[in-house]
Amino acid sequence: MYGLKEGIDLSFLTGRELIQVAVGLYQVIFAFDEHVTISVEGSYQLHNEDGTSIWSPGATSTAAPALSLLGATVTNARGESNGTLTITFSGKESLVIMDSSEKFESYQITKPGTTIVV
Repeated sequence: MYGLKEGIDLSFLTGRELIQVAVGLYQVIFAFDEHVTISVEGSYQLHNEDGTSIWSPGATSTAAPALSLLGATVTNARGESNGTLTITFSGKESLVIMDSSEKFESYQITKPGTTIVV
């Protein structure tokens, strides 16, 4: 819906350890150390050694593969102007979060003092 600003600096995500994955009916929250969170209400793809899994609101059972990311550290994060956020982890997994709704927020990234709404 909102996309990401061209050239957005997401370097604050690099080095963050994923310490919690919270699953709700219409939301998955990825909580990292240093009080950084990404709350997803749109959809995401998780690419790992087992293949690709896709989560979208209401599909709670498809969130389970994200638990494999617990304890992993972010090695790279990049955003695209269309709102796609790609996060690569230390185990070579990647999480691709899309700006998948034209009417509603798809995800929020929060760190102390800042909230980025997409």
